[in-house]
Amino acid sequence: MDSRGREEQITEEQITEEKIMEEKLTEDKSTEVETPKAKSREETSPEKSGKDFPYAKVFSLAMMGLLCCLFVLGILLPLRPRYSDAEKRELKQFPAFSLQGLFAGSYFRDITSWYQDSYPGKEEWMLLASKTKAFYGLQGEQIYGAAEQVKEEIPTGEGAMAETFALKKDGEGLQEDGTEKKESDGESQRKADARDKKEGKEQTEEGKGTEEKQEEAEAKQSGEVKQSSDAKQGSTKEKEENSNFETDAEGNLQIKKVDKAENVAGEQIGSLYLNGDSAYELYYFSEKAVRAHASLLNTVQAMFPKVKLSAMIVPNSFGVILDPKVQEKLASSGMDQAIAYSYSLMDKRVNTVNVFDALSAHKKEYIYFRTDHHWTQLGAYYGYQEYCKSMGYSTKPLSDYQKLDFPEFYGTFYFFMNRPESLKGHPDQVTAYQGSMNTMQYTDSKGNLQEGKLINDASQMLPGNKYNCFMLGDHGYVEIHNEGAPRKKSILVLKDSYGNAFVPLLAQDYRDVYVVDYRHYQGNASSLIREKGIEEILFLNNIMGIGESLSQKMLAVFQ
Repeated sequence: MDSRGREEQITEEQITEEKIMEEKLTEDKSTEVETPKAKSREETSPEKSGKDFPYAKVFSLAMMGLLCCLFVLGILLPLRPRYSDAEKRELKQFPAFSLQGLFAGSYFRDITSWYQDSYPGKEEWMLLASKTKAFYGLQGEQIYGAAEQVKEEIPTGEGAMAETFALKKDGEGLQEDGTEKKESDGESQRKADARDKKEGKEQTEEGKGTEEKQEEAEAKQSGEVKQSSDAKQGSTKEKEENSNFETDAEGNLQIKKVDKAENVAGEQIGSLYLNGDSAYELYYFSEKAVRAHASLLNTVQAMFPKVKLSAMIVPNSFGVILDPKVQEKLASSGMDQAIAYSYSLMDKRVNTVNVFDALSAHKKEYIYFRTDHHWTQLGAYYGYQEYCKSMGYSTKPLSDYQKLDFPEFYGTFYFFMNRPESLKGHPDQVTAYQGSMNTMQYTDSKGNLQEGKLINDASQMLPGNKYNCFMLGDHGYVEIHNEGAPRKKSILVLKDSYGNAFVPLLAQDYRDVYVVDYRHYQGNASSLIREKGIEEILFLNNIMGIGESLSQKMLAVFQ
């Protein structure tokens, strides 16, 4: 075969191969298009649908039945708890109906709050939610609670003494000790200023500009008074900071009558910082708060000049345990500086107790709970040592006390943060130190005097209540009498719950101890001081429990 014939044969073979390839590609494309359609027809066929439908129906009915059961369980009033042992508080009650609440929308909001707060088995549901959250992965550091507050700069050095008020009770011109009130030059000036105001006169002082006059007139109208010529020359801002309570035109403190049936929540949890197995409450410095507390101390000292008055502001774990750089990143650092500044505003007669340094020296020890906002009794012991040192007294060593341990304690932080697993796996232990003096008398919720113990067996208490081994918790009024005490003195302790771990130590050394929790007290502290012949007063407050409104509440117990 010649070369031309061979070329024609090769060309025909190539054409044949190309046709075969094109046919294969066409078949493949048709297969790809038809396969999804076929699958779709197969999936939506009546036979397939009929097989799956019964299972879907059963599942849907089961879920609807479960939800209905939970709803019925939720509306069964007899199963609704009224008190939470874990959270140590009264739960919300079903709201009373009112047309005003109905039209305002608050009635149904209150029902929603009641339904959520007192749901049967709430504690178990929250534990389940916490365990579920633990599967989210590494949690790291977390912040719980309110949004970040405004951080104020803590002043350096000493400040001007906070204002002292002349208490006036029921319009009488007598002081609390029953003596006739004598007018000082400052008081006479205040009365003259008040008369000028009533007569519509304007104060005209040489060298004052129009703006300064206006500021002073506005300050008078808001009830602010000046104590001395130095205060007169101060700025408007300083005057406002000194006026943390309401006064009349003559400078007499006006204390609003408090409903004696009302319990004051003096220690409410704010923002919390969780780091590993420990939680901390964030601290934000407030100039007004520390000035109000200093004014409280100054006023009580003025009321009882012959009584030795002491102030102990106890720092929390945030200020003592955490590194200052971490504090500054989260909130306010320099809690020691804030306490020192607050002390500088107090009357020089007030004995101020530097418990911050005493606790910092033992920060490696177990002086604060990790799941709770309180100090341990070991921390309270170091605080008591510092108090006695400031007063020139000696203290008993811990070896003189019987040590009692109560494990498995979960505090306020644990419940506030909805039971995080990092805290649940590392509960606290309450360690109590029981002295030879262990009896007390306290006023119950009905006003009756009951017998009790300073240190109680907490082994059978609920995990959230074991701090109540100290004095059985908070009581408005407590009396302790120890005839064999080395100190033949009487003392009044005005405290918050930090004092519960402190008072059992104090009771070993004082003959008569009277304890007032301002949040629950129904009596009159001024009358108590006079009737019992009290020689010393100690204000013991944790740093989160001082502020403008709380200082007013504390001062109100003296009215």
